[in-house]
Amino acid sequence: MVAVLAGSLPTAAKAEDVFLIASYHQTDACGQPQYKAAMDALKQGGFANLSSKGYFLDTRVSPKEAVLRTVEQVKKDIRTARPKLVFTIDDAAFAMLYEEVLKQPGTQMVFTGLNRKLGFYNDKSRFLNNRTPVANITGVFESLFMREQFAMLEAILKRPIRKVAVLHSTDAVGLILKDQILDELKGTQYENHIVLFAAEDIPTMIRHARSINEDRQIDAYIPVTMSVPDPADNKRKTMDLLAPMLTGAIRKIDLSLNSSFTEYGFFGGVSIDFYQMGFQTGFLATKLLKGGAIKDIPIEDAKRSIIAVNRKRMRELGIHLSPEARSIVDKWID
Repeated sequence: MVAVLAGSLPTAAKAEDVFLIASYHQTDACGQPQYKAAMDALKQGGFANLSSKGYFLDTRVSPKEAVLRTVEQVKKDIRTARPKLVFTIDDAAFAMLYEEVLKQPGTQMVFTGLNRKLGFYNDKSRFLNNRTPVANITGVFESLFMREQFAMLEAILKRPIRKVAVLHSTDAVGLILKDQILDELKGTQYENHIVLFAAEDIPTMIRHARSINEDRQIDAYIPVTMSVPDPADNKRKTMDLLAPMLTGAIRKIDLSLNSSFTEYGFFGGVSIDFYQMGFQTGFLATKLLKGGAIKDIPIEDAKRSIIAVNRKRMRELGIHLSPEARSIVDKWID
């Protein structure tokens, strides 16, 4: 699936100066805010006339063969058009394209939303020395803000955490995020308070949800069910469809990885601000387009978190936030 967004990103520019390749669907709750923010940053940075082309790999639900066909088309277009800049949004797009871009030194790549450790990619094809680019790739690594999330949970509970469940899908993204949660908590007081549940399919997910709900030692859970197969219709279900199943089965605090998931009905908490991360990435891109040397633009971590809380879910769970806690909520969702 390829979508072309023509034009409008103070210079006259050739067609397709910028390629934006998103890992998921055009309206995906994770990718869409990053995509929009990157474009906004380019416009605000003085590049309103750059023409752009957008691709949406839809890797959560599209068959692997269809995704690979699209990726091959993107590679061909990169070789033919030689765009000045390639944005990739989230791990799947980056993983499938960064080695191709490394072969095109005249094209710069800026990524947003990577969750897998940078060393995994760098070991396959070197582009970094620590976090300093040694080739034509830089970008913004996503933080899940797990320490802050758990600290807020303890403030809500008014006591130390006993256990927190991580209910994760077994697709590539679910496994990457599960590993990142564990990595961010390594060496903290929360490290040994995680219980993992792998949702290989919908029936298994529901069974685990019931176990989480019934286990009195589990205070809360993190839904990381990014794409789960449903044997009832042989289709993969994504978070928008899975959220009602989970909130219906689990009467405990659902800690969202991002505010978009909070809008699906989960309680929420501290999470990444996708728009700001995309804008941060777009700002790096403007430095490159203005002639900055990529070696002087190191990889950055996402800088901004957001505290979002779903009022309806809060009432369902009987949670009463203190005035101090309410005052630091950035976004209330009804």
